[in-house]
Amino acid sequence: MIKKQEALFASTQRKDLDEYQNKIQEYRNLLNKSTQEDDFQSFFEQNPVFLDPRVKTATPKKSLGGEFYPDLVFELHDSSYLLIEIERPNIRLFNNKGDPTSALTHAQQQIRKYLQWIIEEIEFLKKRGCAEISADSTKGLVIIGKSVNLGNNGLRTLGNINAEVRNRYEIKTFDKILEENEAILRNLRSK
Repeated sequence: MIKKQEALFASTQRKDLDEYQNKIQEYRNLLNKSTQEDDFQSFFEQNPVFLDPRVKTATPKKSLGGEFYPDLVFELHDSSYLLIEIERPNIRLFNNKGDPTSALTHAQQQIRKYLQWIIEEIEFLKKRGCAEISADSTKGLVIIGKSVNLGNNGLRTLGNINAEVRNRYEIKTFDKILEENEAILRNLRSK
């Protein structure tokens, strides 16, 4: 009986990992052919664990009091929240001088506004079913551009920006998300 259960578990695990690998390939194909924000929005809505494996619920275009609409709002299993702003993968993050482009600056301003709204409207949110929400339990994520287009200086600059803002939000490139998911799959398969 135990051998049958172990075999069934192993078979289910292989099937789940194969399905995850198929989703990674689907994302890779999307990354290679699409530059549309809406395509990635749909993919992440259907596959929220690509952005955070702790996701409990994923809500697209959730209204923050009718003022702001993050692309996705995740409630995580630890009762924290993640506000996500999705841009396009073909956006340049830095200009030739190494300064942030207006597109990157705009995306950062959006996520900062969302996070500031949370701080200012905490009581409003708690009355509307977000009992565990707080400034400390809410972070942001900006998904923009591709790291393969950054070069060493751009990667270093992005790392420096993330180090400065990490306690509030993070900036990730579309291909970084692919790399992270491929690493997760490799780790799961090696077990």
